[in-house]
Formats: sequence, structure tokens, C-alpha cells
Amino acid sequence: MEKIQKIRGAHQIDPNDSQTWSKLTREITEIFESFSYQEIRLPIIENTNLFQRSVGEGSDIVNKEMFTFESKSGKSLTLRPEGTAGCLRASIEMGLTDQGPIRLFYHGPMYRYERPQKGRNREFYQLSVEAYGFDSINLDLEMIFMSHKIFNFLKLKDYSLEINSLGSKETQNNFSKAFKEYLRPIKDQLDPDSQIRIDSNTLRILDSKNSETQRILKNGPKISEFMDQKSIKDFDLLKSNLDEMKIPYKVNQNLVRGLDYYNDVVYEWKSEALGSQNTFCAGGRYDSLSKNLGGRDVSAAGFSIGLDRLIISLPNHERVKPKKRLIVIILENSLFQAGLKIAETIRNNIEELVVRFDGSKSNLKSQLKKAIKENYDFALILGNEEIKKGVFSFKNLKKDDNQLSLTESEVIKSVSEVIDNE
Repeated sequence: MEKIQKIRGAHQIDPNDSQTWSKLTREITEIFESFSYQEIRLPIIENTNLFQRSVGEGSDIVNKEMFTFESKSGKSLTLRPEGTAGCLRASIEMGLTDQGPIRLFYHGPMYRYERPQKGRNREFYQLSVEAYGFDSINLDLEMIFMSHKIFNFLKLKDYSLEINSLGSKETQNNFSKAFKEYLRPIKDQLDPDSQIRIDSNTLRILDSKNSETQRILKNGPKISEFMDQKSIKDFDLLKSNLDEMKIPYKVNQNLVRGLDYYNDVVYEWKSEALGSQNTFCAGGRYDSLSKNLGGRDVSAAGFSIGLDRLIISLPNHERVKPKKRLIVIILENSLFQAGLKIAETIRNNIEELVVRFDGSKSNLKSQLKKAIKENYDFALILGNEEIKKGVFSFKNLKKDDNQLSLTESEVIKSVSEVIDNE
């Protein structure tokens, strides 16, 4: 019978890599918590109109990339393509945005129908923070500082920060009008995607990867020419503070992000290890989104880290060093309780050790052979004679040593010494 394969672009992680994923998630969320962010758990499925009203009906995500289906009751539902809209929807629904300033984090899978390639899957994992009720540019600065701290902690190399200001929504509307007037007479010279975006998602033309389109844009209007004094002052303050904190950055006036809800500060962290899909963390401010979702006016900002891409960016795809492993083997069924007890005693005394005891009696030679194949480091063998003497047969499976007769405390000491000397 034919094997059933995973869906193209879906994610499955083997046990060894899962340790790396779990460790990174734990380390990053601990830093989130140290900055006073609280975890929120969110649904993977949302009403489709949530993303139409937030991400934007003219965006590529809504038009091309969403996994959307109809429920049995006829409702249009979508697997979340990003987390910001769902987090704010939940916060409005639960009344969190009415309680004053709040900082939240969440993590989990997102889904977009894209062509799978390095650093881009149809199912991808994000760790994100969102903060509501902070209208000062200091929040954006703190978020950039926090993300920089995370990447330094992980010893990430060859990465860079790009920043931009999109100005207020009024600024964006005024710029879009002038931008359209500039582009329409030369529309035929633009790449096909940009031609479509003139009337649907004008700002996205700025980050076109087409070289001819970028050449045309050099002589066009710049969004900075339409910015109000508050946006200019905030962006200048952000840059001066980044300089003072010695966080290197580059101003990229074509950086717009692919989501319609952003205003003012936006930024991306990029890694040289990722090739063309080089953004592994991105964020910005979205002060008008709450009202678009039926809530009150709430200042908001956030960022997301793509864990898939972050892992690729780590030095040598650094994996978590696996814990040492010990197997407890019994030679008689009557020794089940004794095996269970010694296994638990060792677990309680050596945290950095995996202890397995399945309680099955079988041929000792075959059990040792299987343990070596499964990469166990130590074997502890219990027989009636050993139990009477108060000792256990202990074998280091990574060395060609003879079995030793050791007491419980000697076993714990021997294993601990091996772990400590690693």
C-alpha cells in the first residue's frame, strides 16, 4: 500500500530537532517575560473577514495566500496567516484593551499558501509580542532593543536591522495619491504585480524586487516628503536613541511590510544566511487597527520572530546538545517494582539525564544491543542476585568497559561525573 506523505509545505520536526525548537522557544519567551509580557493563547482558525479588515483586501496574503474554507454552517473560516489581528481581536473581546496598557506574547503555527523554498513554508512558526495602550515611540525602541537582546543572547551572526517610517494613515493616503499620479503614465514599464498594485495596494510597489521597477521609483515621490511633524520627530528620536544604544541600522525608504495596518515605524531584521528570504523578524506600529476591528482607539505595536528562519540563521544550525540517556533493565518480572523505584531515584537525583524503564523482561544481550542502537549511554541491570547484595550491574555503553557492581549512590556518582566532565 502506498505511503501517505505530508502535505507539501507543512511542518514536521524530528525528535532531535524538536529539542532545539523547544529550547529556543523557552529561551525567547523567558526574555519576553522578563520585559513584563504575559502569554496569551489564541485560536488557529478565525473568521475570514478578520484578515480582510486587518491585513487588507488588496494584500497578497488575502488575495493569494490564505487557506480559506467554508464551515458546515456556511461561514468562511481561515487558518491564521499571521497573529497580530487575532491577538488584538481576542484582546478586544476579552476586555484586555480596556484595562490600560498591556503587553502580550504568543507563539504557534501560521499558514500561507506560498511556493515552499528555503526559509519559506506553507506552515511556519512564529513567536510574537504585542503591546497595547503605549503611544510613545519609546515602546518601539524598547521592542527593537528586546529583539536585539534576544539575537545577541543566541549568538546570532551576520544580521542587520532596517527601519523606516510610513507616517500616519493621512500621510499614507496623501502619498498614495501622488504616487499613483506619478506611476499611471508609465504603468506599462512596471512589472506585472506592480501594475496590479497601483489601484489595490500602492505602497507595496515600493518593495518590488523587480530592478526596472526600482529604477523607475528612484525619481518618484518619497513618503518622507508627506510626513507630518510628529512622525518626523518620532522617527528622528528613534534613530538618535538607536545610535546612543549602539544598535546599527539602515534606513530603507522602500520598507513597507506586506500588511495594510501599519503606520509610522516599521522594521525588519535580516540574516545573510537566509538568501532571498532573508527577513527573520519584523514588526512595527498599528494604531488604527483596533478601531477597524470594532474596538476603541488603542495605540499598538508588535513584532514577530520566524522560528524556522531563525534556526537556519543560527551558527552551524546549532542544535541542542542531547541529554545523556540511561536504560534500566530487569532480568526477572518479579523485579518490576525494584526497577521502577531505582529509575525514579536516579531521575530525581540527576536532572540532566533521561532514564528509561519499560518493565519488560527479555534477553539481556538483545536489550543491550537495542539500547546501543538507540544511542543510550548507560545501562543498569537488575537481577535477583544483585538485589540481594544491594548492588546493580552498571555498564557504560559508550566505552568497551566491563560491567561494574555498584551501589545506588555509586551509580548516581558515576553518571554525574560523566555528565559534569562533558
